[in-house]
Amino acid sequence: MNHARTIAMATTLLADGRVEDVAAMVEPLLDPVTAPAASTGQILLRGLLARVEVTHRDRSGRALELLPTAEAVSDSCTCVRADVALWRGWAHVRRSESVNEATRGLHLLKEGRELFASICDPVGRCWALLGQATAYSALDEHGLRHRVLDDASGLLDRLQDAQAEQWLQQLRRRAPSASSGHDEPPSGPPTDPTTTVDGFVAESREMQAVAATIRKIQPSRSPVLITGESGAGKRLVARTIHATSPRADGPLEHVSCAPTQAGASLEAQLFGAQTDDSSHTGAVQAADGGTLVLEDVDALPPPLQSSLLDLLNGAAPPATEAADDALDVRVLATTTADLDARVEEGRFRPALRNRLRVISLHVPPLRERRPDIPLLARHFLDRMRPEGSALVSITQPAMEALLRYNWPGNVRQLRNEIERALVHVQSEPAPTITLDMLLDAIVENARERTSPDTSPNASDAILEPDQTLNDVLSRTEKSVIERVLQACDGQVTASADVLGLTRQGLYKKMKRLGIDASAFQPTSEPTPAS
Repeated sequence: MNHARTIAMATTLLADGRVEDVAAMVEPLLDPVTAPAASTGQILLRGLLARVEVTHRDRSGRALELLPTAEAVSDSCTCVRADVALWRGWAHVRRSESVNEATRGLHLLKEGRELFASICDPVGRCWALLGQATAYSALDEHGLRHRVLDDASGLLDRLQDAQAEQWLQQLRRRAPSASSGHDEPPSGPPTDPTTTVDGFVAESREMQAVAATIRKIQPSRSPVLITGESGAGKRLVARTIHATSPRADGPLEHVSCAPTQAGASLEAQLFGAQTDDSSHTGAVQAADGGTLVLEDVDALPPPLQSSLLDLLNGAAPPATEAADDALDVRVLATTTADLDARVEEGRFRPALRNRLRVISLHVPPLRERRPDIPLLARHFLDRMRPEGSALVSITQPAMEALLRYNWPGNVRQLRNEIERALVHVQSEPAPTITLDMLLDAIVENARERTSPDTSPNASDAILEPDQTLNDVLSRTEKSVIERVLQACDGQVTASADVLGLTRQGLYKKMKRLGIDASAFQPTSEPTPAS
């Protein structure tokens, strides 16, 4: 039996809180199962029902009956082992308040969380963290509970799981306050980079600086010049400036000044046209009370440059019936060109350049903000998967290859690559993007950029007389963490996501191994453009 569709539908129903519908759908499909002979889909179905039993009906015994033991599925695929460890762990934690049961459950939940991290499954990781928080409550480890709840909260901000959100809030209500004498939680939850500014998906310091500038200019009505390479995200920045400004409820009009655009003349598109018989409203009039985005403004013909300058200086558009018609339009212009060079060549009016760049924003290319790659990849996967289908994971080797590639087409190329790879994803045993699904150029580039100094060879792994196995493993672990930190410009949150760890977990490893993240960060601090 192909269970993929049922699993996807049941997962969606659970995320919407329709628990009884899930039970009604899954229970008739359960066959007697003896792992490891049982199919992957059958065990995953049982995992879904175990989740219903243990988190919504408090029937932990029933959940344990549904699932095989973790040892019985040790040779099955990772997603099955993760699911069994997760929901058996939950069942033990919820079964009693005893220290033994809570400790046993905590061990399984940690195992499940690591397995889900290895297949880049944020939903599984989130539920494992919530289970750990429940275990820490039973063990009176309130400081640890605060930490895992913060980690779960960071994941939930990027997911849509109503039931997980309810559990998080319930656990927070049951948690003692920081002043109650228990361990203090961390200084604050990790900032969720996807909510720094509405619509942004960013972890890098470079894009955080762009976001800071957008926040700074929110009340402004001045024009903004947005520069950057093709595909870097200039249109997104323009939309975000509009969406976070007092004009957010007003219209947003886009016009491309590129000469390849077909249809009506550019002048008519911008300012409209009037004849004896009819009139046509342009984007300038349509954007009254809102924002006009001019893409590739460097391609604007000289006569229209004069008209645009007049508009920015408060004059009425050429096609407006009355000269005293007052239009309230904010202009955002984007370009991939160097406007200073265009001015020197005599192809762009210096007065218009100066007026447009009252506020300037530069969108850095993706190769200069690699910490954003894991977040963007996850964002595109979540948006492009078919409605009702299961979450798609990315293996760690595939993610490392994406991190090392230089992306000449920037974010647009990354999106296209994720969309292309999705075509090759199989629904069984679990939808996953692997290294062999990526373009050859990306895989070959990743291999070329792998430094031989960062990969221990066979001779390095041989124990010296004064070394233990732990010494060798620590050295290898340190090498891997440093390599990922290097690729992520020292950004701990992005590095933890690639490594399949929580931010707190990576901090602990770095402290133990003597790794300083600041050593891998660029030497100069990014300064918001103004």
